[in-house]
Formats: sequence, structure tokens, C-alpha cells
Amino acid sequence: MRKLLFVTTATVLVAPTLGFAEEFAFGDQEMPVVLTATRLKQAVADAPASITIIDRQMISQSGAREIPDLLRLVPGMVVGYEKGWDAFVSYHGTSADMARRMQVLIDGRSVFQPSLAFVDWIGLPLELDDIDRIEVVRGPNAAAYGSNSFLAVVNIITRNPADLPTVRAYTRQGSDGINDNLVSYAGVKNQLSWRISANDRADSGFDKYFNKVSLKDANGDDVLWPDGNVKKIFVPLPYADDKRQKAVYGQMLWESGNESSIRVGAGHSELVGGNRAEGGLVQFLEEPDFISEQNYLNVSLEKSTANHQIQFSSDYSQFKAKQSIRVAVPAGFFLPELQQMFVIDRIYTSHFLDGVQDLLSGDPNASLPNITRADIGLLTLAVACKTGLQQGAQCGAIVPDPMLTQELNYTSNLDKTESRFEAELQDTWTLNSNLRVVYGAGIQNSRADSLHYFNGEVENTVWRLFAHGEWQFAPDWRLNAGIMDEHDDYAGNLQSPRLALNWRFLPTHSLRLVASRAYRTPDLRESKAYWQYYGQTEDRSLSKYDGYFPFVGQAPAASGQTCVLTTNYGEGAISSICTNGAPSERIISHEIGYYGELPKQHLQLDVRIFKDDLQLSEHNLEIDDFVIAPLVKNQQRGVEVATQWRPHPHWRFLLSYAYDDITGYNDNTDFVPKHSGNVGAWYDGLAGVQSSVNYVFYNQLYNDPDDGGLYFDRLDWRLAKKWTVNQKHDLELAGVWQRRLTDDNELRRNNGAPRDKMWLQLTYAFD
Repeated sequence: MRKLLFVTTATVLVAPTLGFAEEFAFGDQEMPVVLTATRLKQAVADAPASITIIDRQMISQSGAREIPDLLRLVPGMVVGYEKGWDAFVSYHGTSADMARRMQVLIDGRSVFQPSLAFVDWIGLPLELDDIDRIEVVRGPNAAAYGSNSFLAVVNIITRNPADLPTVRAYTRQGSDGINDNLVSYAGVKNQLSWRISANDRADSGFDKYFNKVSLKDANGDDVLWPDGNVKKIFVPLPYADDKRQKAVYGQMLWESGNESSIRVGAGHSELVGGNRAEGGLVQFLEEPDFISEQNYLNVSLEKSTANHQIQFSSDYSQFKAKQSIRVAVPAGFFLPELQQMFVIDRIYTSHFLDGVQDLLSGDPNASLPNITRADIGLLTLAVACKTGLQQGAQCGAIVPDPMLTQELNYTSNLDKTESRFEAELQDTWTLNSNLRVVYGAGIQNSRADSLHYFNGEVENTVWRLFAHGEWQFAPDWRLNAGIMDEHDDYAGNLQSPRLALNWRFLPTHSLRLVASRAYRTPDLRESKAYWQYYGQTEDRSLSKYDGYFPFVGQAPAASGQTCVLTTNYGEGAISSICTNGAPSERIISHEIGYYGELPKQHLQLDVRIFKDDLQLSEHNLEIDDFVIAPLVKNQQRGVEVATQWRPHPHWRFLLSYAYDDITGYNDNTDFVPKHSGNVGAWYDGLAGVQSSVNYVFYNQLYNDPDDGGLYFDRLDWRLAKKWTVNQKHDLELAGVWQRRLTDDNELRRNNGAPRDKMWLQLTYAFD
């Protein structure tokens, strides 16, 4: 690592003294312009951040079917699929429980879900063919976009309707049930342009996995070595997690001749995802499908004058999720005493329920855990008396009910509805040719309604004030300074500043020094969750046995109490379970960056050296093991290198590499690959022939001290041929082959991703 940092830094610093300065001339080539770093249009060399741009050519030739796959091209980005319809995307990794530490925007509209802190990447009402470019700010950017722009910001910018063919359509068919289709119409009339698209996607997901309960593969062989480590090769079992997604969305843009514009966007999508029900204290009677729906409406107005550009935007988004489960459990699971026991000590209660099940099954070795608290003892006695496990004078007037030990069929709905309204006003003010300022204010109101997650409706409101200035105080020097001031109903007042100094030591080469602070505020589940399963008997004549499962994830604490300490009976450790919510996480980031271009060689290079001091809360957000631990200090240090080379108009080569070292060992360090990167080659030649090859890898993921860590790499190849008829009709046939090269699956070994995927795509366009 030290050697790599030395070589990189030396190369950057020595470059200006080399004897071929004329080779660095900017010439006629235009440097890429970015929008996301500061809300100002800036040349990438002047931006106060490291930025990856995924342009239209990369999108169309990458071979990606979905947005998460495309983000594998970003250095330092960890991408994987938990299920076939549930993608994990996070810059610099950390916790794989959702992706709560990265902001995601589509045309400036946040698609970060406020209740469970995740992005429904697969269910988004958007298709890759409608994306113009993606800008990824690698590093904290809360100064521009507020809390939760913690590790990075992904800004997806859609194509202008006026730039689209009148009619577009494609069909994509391939292995593992791949069946994707799109149809789109765009038009222009005078100052008005519009587009409307409809698409659907389907595949079989991960059709294989190994049985985590029995730890056996499909042949009945062990999947563990005698020392307890997981074998790398196994014959898996079926995994039902297919998906079926469909969406319709559109945009209308009106542009006047006096520098004014109005943009309206709307969309609707539906997703059905298969699920594997895992047993535990309860027995699932069927595999519960996950059904989600997204709706959004976005309106933005823009007005420009001589030195001001005023923009107002408002967004309304809604996310609905439905999941109904059927389980078979003893009716006694719904006793209110079990609820109270679980709030006091969930680990004791879990062991108690295990012991009760063993006793009822006649296990001669069955036993109940030792009682360590008086209140637990009283509740345990009440449960034992009501179920008939305890009889005699100790039970007093309690009459046992034999039905409480009988297994009944129950249904429980895990539904939730959440919505978010945002409004923002900003002004970009150009004071002179050397000084620009953008400032504004906004409000965000988030609501969620769920009996399962929140025991009703909860909400949170955030008010924001922000400002950023770019000052060119000398011919080759720029100072960028910005701050976001937020008031969060739950987290309180937060200030996120950033300061950066950029030096253009040659026309197309710059160095930058950046320091920033950012926060991640708790989502509604972390701050206001009250998790519970409300079960209804399928036989409604037994409705008196309806009630709540004792899996209360986060219940109200006693007055003045914020955390409950519970003893882990398996390991003798003490777990801290916060019941009144989670703290705000914090990052203080420092980076040294370099961006350079050699126009004559058609070469670009971006280098980022970073040190991030983090205060993270370790999470386990399962309903029967809901733990939000106090903040723990971690530090991430590393280097990222990204380069692309265009030696010929028909050829383009990309290379990126990221080294990331994080201190400590907990859930927040499991998904931080020490080494990751990609290599790509694109050919767009004569006679309409295109070809691309891309290789991606990461290693040491889920790096257990007793395990070598997960290693993933994949090779993608795309070949396409386009025909044009009468200069109006375009027809393209493309084939893609994705080949996983390692035995390990992506993200987790047990998701059983298929080793090969192949598909053909036929695309038609008319203009």
C-alpha cells in the first residue's frame, strides 16, 4: 500500500517538471462537465470531488440489464444481489443490510426510501435505454444534498426527449428466464417535447443455493469442512426468487425563448419478487411473494436572467409493499406475557420457546433457561401455567388452556405504505467571471404506515438551508466552499460543511485537496420501529387466539431508558439493544485528488487518495434480532485509480482499481473489499459492428478471520450489429454472455447465482 501511494503521488507531483509540457496542451478537446458535485456546472478538473461519469456509450455497450450492474464500472463500488430482485449497491461497502449510506437521485429527485433506508433498484420506473449519463460523486457530498449523502451520491440523468428517436422498441430473451421488453414514443412540437416509455423485465433470479439449515447440498453432502469453514464448491438446491417487473413513465419539457423551462415527470412501476421462507421458531406454510409498487410525480421550473438562474422543484413519491405470510405455530405464541418477556430479554425468550418446543415434542434432554430476573420469572410462570406446563398451587386461579399448545394456521400481513414530499428553491448567482454562488432552501416530509413495522403511522420532517461558492481567486486556483444546515425532527440540527482547493497546474491537469463532514440520520425503522407480527387464525371460529407474535423488534423503553442490555446465552456476552432509536452516524473525510488529460494521446486519468474517519452504528435489523449498537469508530484509507484511453475513434479502453482498508471487525467491515476493479474494452466500428469486453472483480468480502473471504470476478462480452434502412429505420441485434470465473457467488456464497447468463436483444428505432 505504501509503495502504491508513493508511486501514485510521485507521478502526480513530478508531472509538471517533465520536459514535454507541450504534450499537456488542452487543444480543441472539451473537458467533461459535471453537475452533481456542487449543483454548479463545472469542468471535472475544477470540481471539489472525485467523479465517475458513465456516459451513453458505456451504458449501451456495457451489456448491463439493470442499473446496479452498470455501477460495477465505478471504482470502489460494491455491487451484488441478495436475491434476484434485491440488489445491494454501496460505495466502499460497509453494512449490506440495505444501502443506507448513499444518496441516489434521478434528475435530482431522490429515490432513497425513507422508512427502511434502501433503494429499490430493480423496481425503479426507469430503463437503461432512457438514461443519458450517470454521475457518481465518490465521497461525502452532504454539503450539496444533505444527510444520507454519506459515502457517495449517484445522480442518474435521463435523456432529453428532443434527442430521442420517435419510436424505440426492443425485446431481450435469454437464459434463466430473461424476458425484457421496451416500447417508447417521443415527439417535439415547437417549444414542447415529450417522451413516454413502458417496459417489463423478468428472470428466474438465483435458482440455486445450499440449504443453510441442514448445511447439506443437493447430494446430501456436507458443505462445511471439519474445521467449520465453508467449502468453495457445492451442488445447490432450488431457490425460488424470480422477479416480474413492469413500469410506465414519461416526461414533458417546455422551453421558451426567454430562458425559461418547465419539466414534468411521472411514473408507475410494479414488482413481484419470489421469496424463500426460512424457518426458525415458526413453520412457513408457503413461499411469500414480495409485491411492491412505486409512483412519482415531479415538477420543476427554471428561469434565467443576466446573472441569476432560479429553479423551483417539487416531488411526490409513494412506495407500497405487500407480503402475506402463512405460518403454523402453537396458539400460545400469542400470549401477551411472551410479548413482555421478549421486550425485557429477547435472547432468554428465544431460548425459552426453544425449550418449550423440545418439551412438547417429548425430547428427554429438553430444558428451560435459568431465570435471572424476578419479572422474567413471574412472566415465565404465567406462560407455563396457562399452557399447562406448570400446574399446582403456584398457578393460583389460572386455568390451563389445552389449545395454547395446539398448532394452528395463521396469516400475517407485512404490508407498508410510505410517501415523501419534497420542495426546493435554489438560485445560482454569477457575481462575476471569477465568483459563482448557489444557495437555497428545501423541505422533506416522510411518512410511513405499517402495522407490522411501526404499529401505525409515523412521520419525519427535514428543513434545509444550503449554500456553495466557487471562487477563482487566481488564474490557476479555485476555492470551493459549501455547507448544508438541516433540522431533522428526530436527529435535531446538523451542519455538513465542505472545503476544497483546486490547482490547475497545467491546462488539462489539476490537483485538489478536499475536507468534508457528513451525517447519516436514522431512517424511520431505526428511529421509530415497533416490529410485530399480527396473526389471524385461518379458522375464524378460533379468532380469540388472534394476537401478536412475540417478535417485538424495537419497543418503547421504560421512562428515561434508552437501551436494554440482554445476555447472549450462547456466548455469555452482553448485547446492547437500543429501544428509543439510533444515533446519527458521522464521517470526516479528507482526500487528495488528481485529474488529468493528455489530448494528443486521448488519455484521461483520475486518482483519489482518501482517509475517512467514521462513527458507525453496528446494525442487525432482523425482527427477531433487532440490535442497534452504540457508535463505533472506524477508519477507511485507500486509493482509487480510474483511466480511459481512446487510441482510435473506434476504440475505447477503461481501467479502474480501488484499494480500501478499514479498521476493526464487525458488521460494518464485512462488505468492504480490500481490492476491487474492472477492465473494459469497447469497439464501435464500421458497418455498424460493436463489441465490448468487461472484467470486474472484488475480493476479501465478508472477511471472517477463520475464512479467506469471498472472491468474485466476472467476464462480460457483448457483440452487436446495426442496420440502417432509408436513413430512418435502425435495427440492431446484440448478444451478451456473462461468465462468473470464481466458485464464490456474488455478495454471499449462499445466494447461488448462476455461473453463466446469456441473452439476445433485438432493437428497433424510427426517426
